[in-house]
Amino acid sequence: MGKYNTVIELRNAPEIFKQLNSLNRQAEKAIDATVKDFKRRAPAWVSREVSAVYGIKKAEVTPTKKNTKAAGNVSVKGDTIATAALVYNGRVLTPTRFGMTPKAPKEAYTLKVQVKKGQRKTIGKVRRLTKKQRKNIGRNFQRQGSKSSNKSPIMLMHAGGGTYIPFQRRSKRRDDVHAIKTTSVPQMVDNELARKGIDTAIEENLSKRMEHHMGRYMGK
Repeated sequence: MGKYNTVIELRNAPEIFKQLNSLNRQAEKAIDATVKDFKRRAPAWVSREVSAVYGIKKAEVTPTKKNTKAAGNVSVKGDTIATAALVYNGRVLTPTRFGMTPKAPKEAYTLKVQVKKGQRKTIGKVRRLTKKQRKNIGRNFQRQGSKSSNKSPIMLMHAGGGTYIPFQRRSKRRDDVHAIKTTSVPQMVDNELARKGIDTAIEENLSKRMEHHMGRYMGK
């Protein structure tokens, strides 16, 4: 799967915010300051709403200087109400981003993950093997017996750097191994429930910032 992207535009802000365009120069200063607040603060608002719906940490939704291993990238563009926007890009993520347990393989284990909050699911089970089954493990992953099988159970495999990622063999070829994927940051941002929370958070927080700047520049 390739990369995904989505855009959150400021021009969808409250109508009262747009009406300031028709006011005087002091109002323009208040608008400019509020647009800057959107560009600086909105990524944190988005992260909070996404993590309220999905089992991913807020710090992993939006990259920071301290966190260079975020799940996606966000770029900020534009300097006016009409052009200001947050652009999210990112690849489809593995279950390791969503509280996957266990994080490393054991002799026998059940892989569980919580992509959405409150919906913890089992994605794979690996059973303890007998001597005979160990001998035939390269021939049959599914039943762990002596016959050939097209698929393996989903199991953890080393991915370098001390990390393990869920993989599955999907044919009789031992090199036909695929990483298990879930969703991407842009897709999470576009989720109906998350997007509703994001729109509400932006409207409420920008209204507060607008009121603050109007008082600062217009004495109201």
